[in-house]
Amino acid sequence: MTRISTHILLLPALVLSASACTGRISQQGASAPGSASGAAGTVGGAGASGAAGTTVVARGTDPGRVTIHRLNRTEYNNTVHDLLGTATRPADQFPPDDLGLGFDNVADVLTISPVHMQLYQSAAEALVNEALATTGTERGKLLTCDVEAMGDPCVRSILRTFGRSAWRRPVTDAEIGTLMTVVGVARTNGDKWEQGLNLALQAMLVSPNFIYRVELDPNPTSLTPHPLTNYELATRLSYFLWSSMPDAALAAAADAGTLTDKAQLAAQVTRMLKDPKASALVDNFAGQWLYTRLVDDAAPDPTMFPTFDQPLRDAMKQETTLMFQDIIFGGVAADQLLLANYTYANDRLAQHYGLPAITGSAMQKVTLPASSHRGGFLTQASFLTVNSHPTSNSPVLRGKWILEQLMCQTIAPPPNAAMAQLAPPAANAPAQTLRDRLTVHHMNPCAVCHVVMDPLGFGLENYDPIGQYRTMDGTLPVDSSGTLPDGRSFNGAIELEGIVAKDPGFASCIAQKLYTYALGRAPQTTPNHMDPAILQTDSDAFRAAGYPMAKLVTDIVTGDTFTQRRGEAATGGMQ
Repeated sequence: MTRISTHILLLPALVLSASACTGRISQQGASAPGSASGAAGTVGGAGASGAAGTTVVARGTDPGRVTIHRLNRTEYNNTVHDLLGTATRPADQFPPDDLGLGFDNVADVLTISPVHMQLYQSAAEALVNEALATTGTERGKLLTCDVEAMGDPCVRSILRTFGRSAWRRPVTDAEIGTLMTVVGVARTNGDKWEQGLNLALQAMLVSPNFIYRVELDPNPTSLTPHPLTNYELATRLSYFLWSSMPDAALAAAADAGTLTDKAQLAAQVTRMLKDPKASALVDNFAGQWLYTRLVDDAAPDPTMFPTFDQPLRDAMKQETTLMFQDIIFGGVAADQLLLANYTYANDRLAQHYGLPAITGSAMQKVTLPASSHRGGFLTQASFLTVNSHPTSNSPVLRGKWILEQLMCQTIAPPPNAAMAQLAPPAANAPAQTLRDRLTVHHMNPCAVCHVVMDPLGFGLENYDPIGQYRTMDGTLPVDSSGTLPDGRSFNGAIELEGIVAKDPGFASCIAQKLYTYALGRAPQTTPNHMDPAILQTDSDAFRAAGYPMAKLVTDIVTGDTFTQRRGEAATGGMQ
């Protein structure tokens, strides 16, 4: 058929056009709505011009840059749902997204392969065919005029309207003209107007303008900061908070050019956090930061833990999810992630925890008695299970997680000889706790890391590999006390959580994790970058205000590194 062959011929040209999308960022200025502005004085502290047309970047003025960002699988599924109303999830069949810095939305690792392109083409065809189906509910929304009766002007109108949403910016006359050539080929080969429109809509869905979050620099080799366009900023914001495209209200704000006003931008954040689509922050940010996504893959040994079943697995995930929803949407301070005296449980999880008087499968808020040995994320079964081995808990994994995810400390990989799990004790060996056996790690070359990691993990030794409370490790009593290298000591999980929550590194780490997820890149540490100062300011304000997550989100979004970008100096190769 004409539509298939034309689609295949068009696809390489569209893909090659992505080479012009160098992935630099631009924010809107005071010119036409949505347009980029390079006017002097737009960004304070911009560097002066150097030799050979390069730019010398002044200390602390570089907002950085983000590699052109391919939609990850979650973003693709959410976008086609919001764009076309489809209930299908075509990206579930795409290759898995690589993780960078612990998240699957880091632009530098979101590569593309020939398999992606084949699946993008198949998905586009299926999605458009579904949307245009005569019995489909979306057909009337898409076909806003009589295509066969009106012909060319109707098709152009539909493409322009659809393109504004799909490409997250207005479509130019030249782009409409290119798409109409596709329609023209179909017409020349005897197809109806609607069949030509079908082809053009498919072409829009395989375009880099849809597959990527395109941000351009007026001067790609200039290091002078410049603002994002209104459209680029709206796109950044919507994919940060919703993992999807801008809605009509955000698109209208971009069209009006109001997102340059940081008060208006902050108002959009407030509005969008109240929308159900903001649950994407829980599923995608917290799901990866807190490892909640990994609960589905946890595999405790069924012989040793026969009570671990799917209802328990589901309840574990829901407990953490509901707690984080309180923090991001309910005004609960973020330090309550570790200090809360309540949790969420149903009958299955309550039985697992030994909590009384909980009935029914629905999750409910439960005030925790002191005797429960629960309170805070580090006592939740989701965390304890994914940071255990199938047959034993792991103070090393648990301590390492606390250091990396709550304190943002980097732990060097172990020497090759230390990679294997501890061998089980010999049959005739004296009884030892896991803690006793782990003392081998405190000998060189392991000591430098384990003297920091292991005490944190030892504080959680009262919890077995599926998070049940215990007082005995085999035939010996559990010792859950610990002393950190700086002399701070604790006994058990609750005291450990109190130490971590009060540490200034906790606030700065939350800020760093959210900042990384929001921008889709690593924070830079060189003196010329804005990142260190902005992160310090944001984390200090976050802590001083009592850990309000909504404020941290707003501060990141209205900061210069979220609303600005720069190009990349020429190095003699392709940029």
